[in-house]
Amino acid sequence: MNLKLDKSAWKRVALGDVARHVTDRVDAEMSGLERFLAGEHIPSNDLAVTQWGVIGRDPIGPMFYKRFKPGHVLYVSRRSYLRKAAVPEFEGITGEKTFVLESRDESVLLQRFLPFVLSAEVFHSYAVANSRGSVNPYINWTELANYEFDLPPHDEQQRLADLLWAIEGHRRSVVSAMAAGLSAKYAWLGTSIGTLVDREAVPFERVWERSPESGWSAAPVDEATGHHVLSLAAIGQFGYRAGQLKNVPDSPEVRAARLNQGDLLISRANTVKTVGRPCIFTEDRSDVSFPDTMMRLHLVDDVQPAFAEAVLASPHGRSHMRRNAAGSATSMVKINRQSLSRFAFPTATAEEQNEFLDRLARFDEAADLVQSDLLALDASRGAVSTEIFGGAA
Repeated sequence: MNLKLDKSAWKRVALGDVARHVTDRVDAEMSGLERFLAGEHIPSNDLAVTQWGVIGRDPIGPMFYKRFKPGHVLYVSRRSYLRKAAVPEFEGITGEKTFVLESRDESVLLQRFLPFVLSAEVFHSYAVANSRGSVNPYINWTELANYEFDLPPHDEQQRLADLLWAIEGHRRSVVSAMAAGLSAKYAWLGTSIGTLVDREAVPFERVWERSPESGWSAAPVDEATGHHVLSLAAIGQFGYRAGQLKNVPDSPEVRAARLNQGDLLISRANTVKTVGRPCIFTEDRSDVSFPDTMMRLHLVDDVQPAFAEAVLASPHGRSHMRRNAAGSATSMVKINRQSLSRFAFPTATAEEQNEFLDRLARFDEAADLVQSDLLALDASRGAVSTEIFGGAA
């Protein structure tokens, strides 16, 4: 993309000279405010805030005392590599490790231009390079305030902000469409699988060719070994997520847990929200194993793995997993073979399974189209940002 920018009148400025860190301190319980934002509520690579905590209902730490207002830019100073900069549309409170930023003078720096300064690739590169600490790296305000960039004249900022916010608005519409599509898919899964279960169901173990197989979790290493193990993040809400791998040393146990394309997996140990999620390993490679936090399922020939994956991912499946997850730690609970064996699995003929999977594929095809639109928008947003602010330092 070529915006044909004439940067001859642009001025080199430091962030701290044109923006200030707002430190409006309030007491959360006495403020009268309803919402607070912790780091986990602020998304990566996304200016929109769609999650928050409720004061008085959700746990909130004593270091949450910084008031923010609509239009402020929030930047999470911990783990800068996560790229968390966002613009809330409501008033609330955030923690001490999140910077609340606003323009010092709108005649110099437009507030609506500021979010894009803080979401540019070159800014993220600077923040990561100037972070301190190894386990939980952070950047302080002094270092952030020293960040330099070329600031366009006021009218040019207005024009560029209009363009960038238009892209952002379109992106949010696409994200909303994606969410609506996923909701429709999940609702259809619930209805379709529920109907089959109500008609006839058998204990899940009745459709096993043999007992589920445990994986092996070797200690990961930094160097490339030619052998990998899946991380739990490889099992997403709707199936396998490629690229979620850890390097592990070669061993007989690792080789014994090696995956084949088409293998059906289920998470054995995870959070309450995600334990029992299934996926089919879709990659055509022989250097990936599965960990002991997952089980590999072996089904009889009459049951297609894709059909079983959909059943386990449906509201019917998720409800069973949540009810049967056991463990004292709320962060990591487990399901076992016994509880999995009791799961009510719907019976369906080969024709019914094929018809079901054809319908499911149409949902996935629509989702793929929306995902392609989102990727194209992100590429355009990145190209425009790079042209304005420059690439990675």
